[in-house]
Amino acid sequence: MDPFVAALDAQFHAPGSAAAVYDDGVLAARPIRVIRSQPDADPSYGGQRIVQATNSLLFRVSDVPEPIDGATVTVGAEALTLHGDAMLDVEGLTWTCGAVPA
Repeated sequence: MDPFVAALDAQFHAPGSAAAVYDDGVLAARPIRVIRSQPDADPSYGGQRIVQATNSLLFRVSDVPEPIDGATVTVGAEALTLHGDAMLDVEGLTWTCGAVPA
C-alpha cells in the first residue's frame, strides 16, 4: 500500500474526522469521511476589517472523485451545501471545499 494513502486513511479515522453522507443528486448518496474545519476569514471592506466564520470540508478523492458545486454533505445532524470550486491537493489525494449551512 502507498504510504501516503495509508497515512491519509489514518488521518480520516482519527479524532477530528467525522462520518458523513455525500449527496450530489446525480449518483446515490454515499457514506464518506470528512475533516471539518471552521476557520475565521478576515476580509476587509471599505477600510473596515470583518471577521467572518466559514466552513471548510476536506475529503478523499477515493470517496468523491469529482465534487459538485451545490452537493449536500450531511455531518451528524447538520446538512452543508458545497459552494465554490473544490481545490485538489498537490498529491491529488484530497479535496478542500467551502460549505454553507443547507
